[in-house]
Amino acid sequence: MPRHPIELVGLISPYRSSEASPEPTPYDPAFIAECARAYEAAGYDRVLIGQNARSADSLVTATWVAAATTRLKLMVAHRPGFIAPTMAARAFATLDQFSGGRAGVHIITAFSDIETRCDGDYRSKEERYHRSREYVQVLRRMWAGEQPLDHEGEWYRFEQGGSEVRPVNGGVPVFWAGTSDLGIRYGAELADVYALGPGSTAQVAELVGTVKAAAAAHGRNPRFSMSMRLVVADSDDAAWDRARDLLRGVEARQSGHGALGRDLGRAAQDAAKRAVEADDAAVDPCLWTGLTRATQGRLQVMCLVGSPDTLVKALLRYREAGIDNFLITGFDWLADTHRIGTEIGPDLRRLADAI
Repeated sequence: MPRHPIELVGLISPYRSSEASPEPTPYDPAFIAECARAYEAAGYDRVLIGQNARSADSLVTATWVAAATTRLKLMVAHRPGFIAPTMAARAFATLDQFSGGRAGVHIITAFSDIETRCDGDYRSKEERYHRSREYVQVLRRMWAGEQPLDHEGEWYRFEQGGSEVRPVNGGVPVFWAGTSDLGIRYGAELADVYALGPGSTAQVAELVGTVKAAAAAHGRNPRFSMSMRLVVADSDDAAWDRARDLLRGVEARQSGHGALGRDLGRAAQDAAKRAVEADDAAVDPCLWTGLTRATQGRLQVMCLVGSPDTLVKALLRYREAGIDNFLITGFDWLADTHRIGTEIGPDLRRLADAI
């Protein structure tokens, strides 16, 4: 199947500080808009607006980001189970109209029971995946304009459903994450973009291959996304010095303000285990898992460390592993965004076309 062109994807931060900053900073709506404009100016294609059980509402935030930009596409994290899929379909269609066709929905089934129970969802992980599958099926039927729409499924039942508003291009791209058997099975069936967390090139290539094979059985060719933090400096040595400074910052932050991130039980343990397995300097010489280890998996942060040239070469290895969407951010939300977008992005795009 043909390769997809790459997308450069950022992450909207509501805080001026990063995990490695000595002091936390307050929630800042003005900075969200500034951050979004910085990604757009640097040449990024899309931004993720994340969601967890304690974060600001992702859909409302997405409207703020859309209003602050003109071109930047959106990847809005959205957790099924809290509003009806008919309502969600109308909400995302409305966002798509307001933004001129820039909406995208990132289906978050949630890898941690601890996380979902914060909002009163006591369904098992397997039940959540079954529910998410049906949810996406309903979204797409609504976006396709089927009305009046009747539905009676395992999780949802409604009559005479419909919407006065439809997406600009007839649909909204669906991003999907999950590495369990059910996550892969349903993602292969439904995802326009299959989103992976950070990992070594070997870990990523293995998972991409598994999902591709499952998707091919449905006649589908999804895009693949991977998230990674970049520690960039003028030289490799300077970048590693910066990485060590970041680690000291995280340790100081934890010493002064308590553990960073939330303990999500098995999910944090799995993240720490994956970080240990990813460490292989002979294969991925600039992959660094120090922050994941320092937080015992509470922060699922893997980094690539190096000069712009070194980082382009490292990212191209992930392109060879099957990645199309590169969710890559730094630790200085504005300065690193500019540097990644202007010094790494153009060469990555140019060289990726040949792979």
